[in-house]
Amino acid sequence: MCICLDNVYLIIELEGKAMDIDETKIYDFEKDFAREAVEVLQNLIRINTSNPPGNEIKAAEWIHSFLSREGIESEIIESAPTRGNVIARLEGKDKSAPSLLLLSHLDVVPSQNLDEWQVPPFSGELKDGFIWGRGAVDMKGATAAQLITFVRLHRENIKPKGDIIFAATADEECGGHFGPGWLLEHKFELIKADNVVTEGGGQLLPMKTKYPHYVIQISEKGIFWTRLRTRGRAGHGSMPGPSKEMAIVKMMKVIDKIAHYTPPIIIQDLFKETIKAMDLPYAPLTRRIFTSKRFIKFGVWLAKKIIDEEIENLIYPLVQNKITPTVIHAGEKENNIPGLCEAILDVRMLPGFDRADLNKELRKILGKKLFEEVELEPIIDQPGGLTPTNTQFYQKIEQTIGELDPGAKLVPILSPGSTDMLHFRRKGIQAYGFVPMKIDELSAKELASMVHGYNERLSVSNLMFATRFFYELCLKY
Repeated sequence: MCICLDNVYLIIELEGKAMDIDETKIYDFEKDFAREAVEVLQNLIRINTSNPPGNEIKAAEWIHSFLSREGIESEIIESAPTRGNVIARLEGKDKSAPSLLLLSHLDVVPSQNLDEWQVPPFSGELKDGFIWGRGAVDMKGATAAQLITFVRLHRENIKPKGDIIFAATADEECGGHFGPGWLLEHKFELIKADNVVTEGGGQLLPMKTKYPHYVIQISEKGIFWTRLRTRGRAGHGSMPGPSKEMAIVKMMKVIDKIAHYTPPIIIQDLFKETIKAMDLPYAPLTRRIFTSKRFIKFGVWLAKKIIDEEIENLIYPLVQNKITPTVIHAGEKENNIPGLCEAILDVRMLPGFDRADLNKELRKILGKKLFEEVELEPIIDQPGGLTPTNTQFYQKIEQTIGELDPGAKLVPILSPGSTDMLHFRRKGIQAYGFVPMKIDELSAKELASMVHGYNERLSVSNLMFATRFFYELCLKY
């Protein structure tokens, strides 16, 4: 592959095929590093690290070899068989100076319904100015950008004040327990840092404002996955007896009540900070509407009419605790009435809420009688955390993106999903989600649908935009 930025058009050559891409759509960040970043991402995508089972060791070994060829020492750590993490450190001149961790994860979600993909999900194909494949956005693209940044700092013999650490880890898609969760408990000295930057934010908001707005994740909802069990009369399908005594029927009632439950609106200070940071039309009135429990439903209804029907799916998770049934299982044979039915709830609670709050809410949803018939088993308890915006690290991020996209502002957000930052915040480490991404040929809705969806892909221009951001951020250390 070769990338040339000297001409009006960028020529990308891959497997004997040439493609013209308008140079104005490519972030001009030296052709050699552009070429290498694309190649790194392609190679990482081609390593299938679907989780489960993960098998991140193969990707960790590839990165270890890449760094070794550069003369950079790195360490592969297996938290469990095949669960690979790789860490490298650029030593700083002053051990008392703040250190920076460039963090990414190597695992990806499984790719189902392959007929829905335009290209095979583990091909890493370069097509129409995009690198295609599972993990391109979530988050091997960031791994490639951070790795190339780290290598460039080494090649240029840059000596930062504080340490700069590169870590590509396992298991984020299943909670990070074999990645940062394990490393912080067993290899703390290897991965500890004062500041962490990883996924979870960085998207340019598709809004018509005076200055560009990029979201930065400073908090995330807690995860309280829960297994439910109902028990009932087992027997032959030809002689069922009263249906209300069946485990499946009881679970159907439980699921139906959860599905028809409307959680209360909870306006936290972070949501108010998010709304305040945006240059919304008619700001005083708009801010009052969206930060009021009384008026927010009207605001969402109006936004659906004016902006997008699906906007309620973006706003309500930020102001509600969400309980979502995701798995249900009972029975093995057509003519056998099972005596046990199990279901899984994906529960996401706002910061400050815990399992005791969840149990209280489930009792309210189900009613006392049905609640007492259901067995509850915690699967994961991970309370949400927060990193405030009044830090020097936050200012460095805002300064850096403002230099790359003049006038850019940060909009702090709560993420309804989870990232590995949960583990670091529990240790009191400052962590922000920020991998900058502009709106290119894909709409914001298309970008959102690709994460864990079909035809995941990252444009070369956004890959290089992120690479430039990480490089400039590191130079501020």
